[in-house]
Amino acid sequence: MLKYIIIGFLSVLSLVTCSQNFNQRVIDSSRVAVTIDSLRKIYGHNKIIPGRYELAALTALSRFPELDSTKIVFKPKKIKTTLNTRPAVWSLLFGNRQNRKYIIRINKRKKDSLIMFDQVPFNAKIGLLGHEFSHIIDYKNKGLSGVAKRGWTYGNKTQKEQFEKEIDSITINRGLGWQLYDWSEYVLKKSEAKQSYKEFKKEIYLEPDEIKEMLLK
Repeated sequence: MLKYIIIGFLSVLSLVTCSQNFNQRVIDSSRVAVTIDSLRKIYGHNKIIPGRYELAALTALSRFPELDSTKIVFKPKKIKTTLNTRPAVWSLLFGNRQNRKYIIRINKRKKDSLIMFDQVPFNAKIGLLGHEFSHIIDYKNKGLSGVAKRGWTYGNKTQKEQFEKEIDSITINRGLGWQLYDWSEYVLKKSEAKQSYKEFKKEIYLEPDEIKEMLLK
């Protein structure tokens, strides 16, 4: 019983802290690091996160308290982008929404056209992770047919753009707008990704100026 009282207290404290730092411009890794044990207790349940990504992932998860018991596994894969997220097929087909498992795939293929997650600055990492957790929020609200429909939208450029910008908006509304801004800035202006990849990102996702405009309203 004492264990659950302590975890409940830490959860409330974390949410208060998040509300105080809502839309915080820069989240400092050294300051967040001292809270890692609390973050693990509150947000680390049912999560498999590589150690070097744990601090950024748990920091982003603190803005998504409804995911505290959701099964999320990070897996290195050869993919064509930095990260992507999807429900595990078995849990999607045979589980209920509450017990689904989600896979966040991390690109492990080193190519000039791709941005490796390890290269991304900490604040921008949190923005990207917030975007991926926003995908999970979207998936959790949908049944099998709704998830399938989301998959079909990726075959239509216009629908994909609308969908991804909706996900960016969720991320901003969770208080990670400046982190998403830094991610977008990094991709478009600081990374060594190919120009064609940057143009794709500009077309499908919110650009830095669009994010800033939303934040300064």
